[in-house]
Amino acid sequence: MKQIDLFNIKLNHIRIFLTAVEFRSFSKAAAELCVTQPMVSKSIQTMEQELELILFWREKGRLKLTPAGRELYVQWKNLLRYFENSIADAGAIQEGLMSRIVIGIGYLTPPKLQTILAESIGRIERNIKVHFESHPMAAAWEKLYNGQLDAILTSGHTLPDPRPAALEWEIIAKTKLAVFIPLANPLSRKEDLSFSDFKQESFIAFSSDNDSRYLALLNRLADEAGFVPRIACYVPDEASFGINLRMNNGIVLADSHIALEENGCRKYILENEDNNLYLVWRPGQNKSELQHVKEAIRNALL
Repeated sequence: MKQIDLFNIKLNHIRIFLTAVEFRSFSKAAAELCVTQPMVSKSIQTMEQELELILFWREKGRLKLTPAGRELYVQWKNLLRYFENSIADAGAIQEGLMSRIVIGIGYLTPPKLQTILAESIGRIERNIKVHFESHPMAAAWEKLYNGQLDAILTSGHTLPDPRPAALEWEIIAKTKLAVFIPLANPLSRKEDLSFSDFKQESFIAFSSDNDSRYLALLNRLADEAGFVPRIACYVPDEASFGINLRMNNGIVLADSHIALEENGCRKYILENEDNNLYLVWRPGQNKSELQHVKEAIRNALL
């Protein structure tokens, strides 16, 4: 198949194609769209030439989709509705009738928590649309500063000190720091552990490039326990914690709310180490709308 120039395929061609499929007739599609039947035929012919696909078979005056045509119909049938809705939403946002808030969350946000968040957010007033995007937290922070995200849910240790004028934040849920230990590690069979028990262990850690405050936190806890932490490996994102835990490459210090136990490890919560989950946002958000969002997230996390 030749390289397709998508700019040669017009939305109107797609509209005519979808209508012809639904009415199973070029003439009926033309009547529905208030155009001529030759225009419908020409549009379909142009699409077939540009795509190098046969979209319809003509059998005894009847129109029948080819397998290729059916595939396009399945993939495209909601395309025009998507465009229409996006334009309507953009108009509503411009007129102040609706707002959209995009929130970044980490890769390891537990599926159960994602479900609860979705249910809680779904109860917010209809003129507020909330979308979630999953990113490594280092990338989420960058997108927040660049204006690509309106807010992020993040662990307390990642908060910059002092607080930048460009950001505001608030505790959304009380959480603790925890240490995740592979089940193959003998320490996982003990009931009570303090941080000093980890002095002979190797930690899987974020590099300073991906989380500049993570190593400071790990070093602070180790120093208070009287040792210098050994680093087994540095990882670029939260998802890398899981695979390395599964391979018994070391232990992980992380927030107690993240989902790592499914990787064959045990979680030990550090009861004296508050970390907390924060919502961080850029000033300028509508305070009333943001309050609705904060309350919905907080209720989901209770």
